[in-house]
Amino acid sequence: PPPEPPRLSDATLTRLRPTPPLDGAEAEDGRLASEAGAFDVGLCRGDHFSYWRPHIDKVSVPEYEHSALLYLGHHGADFDGGRLTFFDPDADAVVLPEAGLLVSFPSGPPSLHAVERVSRGARFALTMWFTTAPPDPSSPLDSAHAALLEWASRAADAEDPSPSPS
Repeated sequence: PPPEPPRLSDATLTRLRPTPPLDGAEAEDGRLASEAGAFDVGLCRGDHFSYWRPHIDKVSVPEYEHSALLYLGHHGADFDGGRLTFFDPDADAVVLPEAGLLVSFPSGPPSLHAVERVSRGARFALTMWFTTAPPDPSSPLDSAHAALLEWASRAADAEDPSPSPS
């Protein structure tokens, strides 16, 4: 049989903002990041993931096969920091966010990456993860994901040029 087409596994509008200096364990695990104005997907899930630490997306969520970011603001004009760095033994690659730039990469190895902490302004991006794994029917969707899928379905229906059945 042909492989399953990719489907959206998860999507989040992220807003990263500067965080005040933290002491001790709070600085280590970023517990106050969201309270200080930054948004960290991992903190919302209750894990200790932090976007500024080098990581591989598939390690956090095994279902993820492909990651993508659509930048909504300009580095230097709207914010400082927030650069995306891919770590490679030969040479690291740094992506400067620009509004409209779409970056996509495999979610697993060798895509070790991190996002530099934002030091001024707010960095907005739509982050998306794709998978070909079928949805787990026993796992309910969280309300944000369900609302996103409902919106996407309505938008697709509104663009469908075929006549409605009578």
